[in-house]
Amino acid sequence: MRLGCLFLLSVFLFSPATFSNTNDISKPVRWVTDSWPNYTNQDGTGLYHELMRFIFYEANEFNVQYAPWLRSLELVKSGGADLTGAMPLNPTFIMSKHIVLSQPISLLVRKDRYAKVSESDLPKLVGVWRSGYKNELLNDTIKPLVNGVETENTESGFNLVRYKRVDYLIDIRTILATHLANQPDKAEFQLIDISSLNLYMAFSNSVRGQYIANLFDMRFSELEKSGRLSEIYQKYQQVVPKKL
Repeated sequence: MRLGCLFLLSVFLFSPATFSNTNDISKPVRWVTDSWPNYTNQDGTGLYHELMRFIFYEANEFNVQYAPWLRSLELVKSGGADLTGAMPLNPTFIMSKHIVLSQPISLLVRKDRYAKVSESDLPKLVGVWRSGYKNELLNDTIKPLVNGVETENTESGFNLVRYKRVDYLIDIRTILATHLANQPDKAEFQLIDISSLNLYMAFSNSVRGQYIANLFDMRFSELEKSGRLSEIYQKYQQVVPKKL
């Protein structure tokens, strides 16, 4: 009986209905993110930008801060920001119930080295990835196979591949494809899918973070039911991820 009461109390405390509206938490919701092409361009365009504007739609309900990926994670862990992502499930954070992106994990390689790159070859090769990605983005099957160096941005990683300093750049496919499409020598490169990943938004592990996560999930569902969510994803050549 006591356990049942505690469960009901926890549901009540962490439900958006606990607050009559978002005026009951201090505004704005603080979103911190790295800058990713087609997702969080610093001019305010991109899939995640548009998604956030539709979810946190009340006046001055959220703001965005740009920071390198690892710094973004630390800000959310410490409570200096409310959410970041998208990223794989991580017990350090409160994760959204909704998958916000489902993508292949891919390697960008030079075509003249394509024949030498496969999953079985990875331990013998040298790669490059954004800081923090090896621990946060790669699953336990791929992670032990990957050797190489970190970089702060996609452009520097791309140039390391371009000038044959490393064998490959690893990231989610659409990040690599978007960057590659803008390169004058794009015909010289190839993408190889090696894994797949479901990504979620990550919220600070606190009462405030739980409330914001619940609000995100509730409004995400509302957008999905209205058909507006599909329109947003299609605008950026994506599809709404299927529920698990």
